[in-house]
This record gives sequence, C-alpha cells and structure tokens, in this order.
Amino acid sequence: MDIDSHLIGDDNVIPRDRYTSPEFAALEFELLWARVWQVACREEEVDEVGAFCEYLIGDQSILVVRSEPDAIEAFHNTCLHRGTRLAEGTGRFQDGCIRCRYHAWCYALDGKLVEVVDSHEFDPLPPDVGLKPVRVDQWGGFVWVCLDPAAPPLVDYLDPLPTLLAPYQLHRLRMRTYLSTVLPANWKVAVDAFNEGYHVQGTHPQILPWTDDVSLDYEPLGIHSHYGRLPNARRQLRPSPRLGLSEGDYDEGEILESFIQGLGGLFYEDERILVEQIRATTSDGATMLSRYQRGRRSLLAARGVAVDDFSDDQLTSADDVYFFPNMVGPIYPGIAIIFRVRPNGTDPDTCIKDTWFLAWPQEGEEKRARRRFFPDWTERDWGEITNQDYANMEHVQIGMKSRGPGFRLNRRQEANILHMHRVIDRYLSDP
Repeated sequence: MDIDSHLIGDDNVIPRDRYTSPEFAALEFELLWARVWQVACREEEVDEVGAFCEYLIGDQSILVVRSEPDAIEAFHNTCLHRGTRLAEGTGRFQDGCIRCRYHAWCYALDGKLVEVVDSHEFDPLPPDVGLKPVRVDQWGGFVWVCLDPAAPPLVDYLDPLPTLLAPYQLHRLRMRTYLSTVLPANWKVAVDAFNEGYHVQGTHPQILPWTDDVSLDYEPLGIHSHYGRLPNARRQLRPSPRLGLSEGDYDEGEILESFIQGLGGLFYEDERILVEQIRATTSDGATMLSRYQRGRRSLLAARGVAVDDFSDDQLTSADDVYFFPNMVGPIYPGIAIIFRVRPNGTDPDTCIKDTWFLAWPQEGEEKRARRRFFPDWTERDWGEITNQDYANMEHVQIGMKSRGPGFRLNRRQEANILHMHRVIDRYLSDP
C-alpha cells in the first residue's frame, strides 16, 4: 500500500478511505496501535492480588494482572505451550496461579513458568522462561499498556495532560458505571463525534436553548487536545448565540435547570435540589450562576471532593480532553465521563465504545462497577443526546464509502479532529 497517497496534504483534505479501507486499518494496527500507550482498565478493576483484566486491541489480547499489592503486570495473553488464550474478560486467578485451560501449564502472577505437566517429556526449558511482558504503567487511576518497548515513558507520552488535569485527582475517582457497545462505524468516527462542538446545532438542536455551543476553545496539547473553557464558556447562563436571542428573551433559571437535567448522568440529585432552591429564593444581589457555583462548591466539599484548587467558573465548566489516540470525555470536579473507543477486531467498519462514569468515592458504594455489554447499541436507551450521536454514526460510515472527494473540516471548531489525523500521520510515516 502506498502510504503517501493516504496521508493528509497541505490542503488539509482528509481522504475518505482512512475510515473505510482494510489496508489503512492494517497500517494503523502495525504503525499506530502497536506503538501508543492506551488504557487497558481502571486500577480498581484489578484491586486484589490475582485479579486480572483482558484488554483487546485488534487481534491482540493483553492480560493485566495484579501480582502484588503494589504491583501490576501485563503480558501477551497466550500460553507458551500451544498458544491458548490464558484468560478472558475479568476475574481472579485462584491460588496465585495462571493456569492454562488446555494442558494445565501454570505461571506465577509475575509471569514466570512454574509448572509443566510431565515436564520430563520435554526438552529442557530455560530456567527463567515465562510469559512475554507488555509495558505497563499507571496514571490517573488508569492502567496503561504499550506494545512498543521503544515508546517514550507514559508520563512523557501524556505530557502536558497530567499538569492540566492534576486538580481533578482522577486517581481518586471510582467507576460508578461501565457500559460497552458496538457501533456501526470506524473508531475515528466515534472519537470525532465527541471531540468537537460543531455538530450540536445539527444533531442536538434541542439543547441550544441552554448551551452556548459557539464559545468553545479548541487547542492541541502535544499529541493530545482539549476543548472547553473560553472566557464565556459555561460562565454565563445564556443560550446558543445561533438562536439570536437577546438578554431578557430567556430565563437564566430555566437554562440552569435544563443544564443539570440534560447532563443528568454527571450530576447528583442534591444538585437538582440546589437549583430548585435557587430558583425559589430571592437573589442576594449575586447572579444565579454565582449562587449555584457557591452551592455546588459546598455540595462537592461535603462529599469529600477536593475543590480548593478550582475557581468558581471551573466548578461549572468541563475540561473536554482527548487522550491520543482513542479516549475522550468531559471532566468536572469530582465527576467525569470517559469514552474509550477501539476497533472491533480488525473490522474497519465497526468499533467498540466503552462509557465510564467516574465519581468521587462515597461511603457504602459498591467496590467495583459491573460491566454491561450491548452487542447492538439499539438494545439500550442511552438518553436522547447519546442516541442522536449513535444514530449518526452508521450514516457517516456509509457516506464515507461514497466515491466523492475527500472531506474538509471547520478550521476552528474541528481543529482537534484535524490535529488527530496529523498525529496519526506522524506514526504512519515514521515507522
């Protein structure tokens, strides 16, 4: 395959086959997925010695294991004997042993081969033989893996996101909900849908009365990117400027209430009660937004959330962060919703999307969220906004197969998407 013909030129036109071609997908597996750091799971999913989690990317299966109270290992998930997959999904290895289901070869949790049935009938095995390790590291409460021994350290790969996100203390959040589904589109289609606000006016017009979709800032952050807090983003209770409404034509209380209801998965019941109280009481001269921000600070502090490093404006704004290549989502103080998107096997026309609701831990909550998988996204009601996003994706993928020209992006509001493609090209053109 001629790589150059599939790269983005100086005109910023995106070739369609980057989303549809099996050959291009194969290049991504060889030169992108095999070289980047990617999230395998949350630390709390492997919280006990012997707990494991399988991570699948393309045709590769990686086994993440808690080998000691303070140590996590990762291995290629294959037995050294006949290649059998050693574990699937999540669970816990009993008796500190990773035992192959086929011929019962056994490995210690650190990967070392410790038992071979009828070992005297084999040629002598090296004394230190064991499962092939995969690079593994931790940041933000996530367990990251990388198939490339020559890749930079995780902290360098993520730079500057650890600095930007330090106040959120993501490592202290716990997974409240874990939902997975298969979407009928290339993995980049799904990432694109959550990495810009330009589609709101076309896909989610019902939220324009309570969201300013225009005043968003987009910026690259190393190989990653970010959008969100412009000076006017979520810092005024106003509708989208696209509606052409003047001050006095809308009710700030209705906007605040709609905002909380529209993003209900990210907020608690007591925040909805707070909004009702603010709307029902007389103002003390402060704006409705500032009253809500003060109240929200108190609610978060009462839950134990560390809020001292956040301004009032940050308490009602999200940092929408894109972790290259496949994780994106809005992060609020004490709460985050993270989307991880992967190719579905080696099929360029479908992808797996994981949705993780993370929240500051509360006393009495379950220790670990139950994974729920929906092979067909239409089997579940994801809420009006997400349903609209998912419904778009099949149409995007079908449209990408048209023999039309390459597509052009909005140079500001879709700048993060173009940046993603440019970074992909760096990997593809620098083997």
